[in-house]
Amino acid sequence: MRIIILAIFFIALLFASNIQAQKVYSSNQIKLIFSNAPGISRGNENVASPMRFTAFFNYSTFINIDLTRHLGLSVGLEIKNMGLILRDSVFRTKHRAYALGVPVYLRIGNMDKKWYFLAGAQYDYLFAYKEKVFVDDAKIKRHPYNSVRPFIPSVFIGFKAKSGASVSIHYMLENFFTDDYRFKDPRDNHELQGYNNSQLLYFTVGFMGDVVRKKSKTKTPADDKREVYSRNY
Repeated sequence: MRIIILAIFFIALLFASNIQAQKVYSSNQIKLIFSNAPGISRGNENVASPMRFTAFFNYSTFINIDLTRHLGLSVGLEIKNMGLILRDSVFRTKHRAYALGVPVYLRIGNMDKKWYFLAGAQYDYLFAYKEKVFVDDAKIKRHPYNSVRPFIPSVFIGFKAKSGASVSIHYMLENFFTDDYRFKDPRDNHELQGYNNSQLLYFTVGFMGDVVRKKSKTKTPADDKREVYSRNY
């Protein structure tokens, strides 16, 4: 809902300012994601959240509107690998879900030279959750039902360079885990408390490139004349 409200706000801003779009084009992005949950805990016990790195599969595509030479609006669709690593006195666990997201952001910079700062928000739909539990030199994979929230809003800021390199920082506004999630001890299947403050903070490093469509080559009048001349002589 928040991302819809934000999109409506941007559209209203365009109409209110009577800004005519100068250019509309698309772009694609691939990126690396580094994530953790800095404030997470389980009951009264603090849980360490080492940085998690993932390169597969994180892909985004955007429709970009250059409103002026220094202001632009982008709306995208992306799929990414989200999650975190947790470690306490007994267990080390890895939690992963794929997310289908819709980001909307403003760009401020030089639209002609393709460098700009950006700020926006997005909604993610999380699916295909999996967790791995490492205990007593054993690794256990499982897919508990209703472990993560299906829809999570987030906000972000970032920068894109002229070369296409990009960096951004994102913060989830809601918990990664549901309130009903309970961690099960794989040794005796005993249910432990769920996690508190599991909002993800993640950084991305990537590359973004505009989609360039090749223009079909058309014959000029001079080309036609040369072709007729060659046939006659």
